[in-house]
Amino acid sequence: MHKEEIEEVVKIAAAEVLVRREEIIKDEYDARYQDVKLLMKNYRRLKIYYAKVSPETLEVDTIFSMRRKTGLMMSHVDNMLSAYRAMCKEALTPDEARRWDALYMRYIGDERLSVDTIAEKLNIDRRTFYRDISLAMEDLAVLLFGIEAIGARKNKK
Repeated sequence: MHKEEIEEVVKIAAAEVLVRREEIIKDEYDARYQDVKLLMKNYRRLKIYYAKVSPETLEVDTIFSMRRKTGLMMSHVDNMLSAYRAMCKEALTPDEARRWDALYMRYIGDERLSVDTIAEKLNIDRRTFYRDISLAMEDLAVLLFGIEAIGARKNKK
């Protein structure tokens, strides 16, 4: 191969990497967002699982390891939910402040309320509820996954 041919191949490969990079970043952001949604949808179950499965009843190391990982993750999630609650309650706009209430009523509180019930309690329409939840999930992705979520979030816009 001649030097010019090698340079052309390198240019094409570099351009492909740059194009693919944006796609990878978007995919990572989408995956984190979906992870947060799945986590919130299963929040109550995970809390119950961790509370009900005692180490004394476990005989298989793998199950114990899963319980430990679940406990560590739920502790982190609870800490970040507390931080998010404080951020929302201290927010300057009612929209930001309302996000915690929507998230709590839908995923965290003892009883999972319907979208219509939550919208009625918060005096908003369904579209506003879904927008609030979507923004809350984005905020939680940043809290849960840190700087990587910020970079992916910035590149999504």
